[in-house]
Amino acid sequence: MNRPCPQCGSTETGPSFTFDWDKDDTGQVIARNPFFACVDCEHAWQVNMVLVVGHPTGLDNSESINRFVEAVEKGPTS
Repeated sequence: MNRPCPQCGSTETGPSFTFDWDKDDTGQVIARNPFFACVDCEHAWQVNMVLVVGHPTGLDNSESINRFVEAVEKGPTS
């Protein structure tokens, strides 16, 4: 994901889990402020971002982008 580990500097990192996510009626899953983990040193930290973690087939690109923008603008559900 190109997010270097703040502890060891490794780029072998990626999202691991989140507490704040939404699944819309099409099945698209949006995650907010996920935790990332480092493969090398196993350090975990939270990143302030929004990303699509599940994308169903059948949505065209413009529909998918519009739903993502709506989810970001809506903010957290909790």
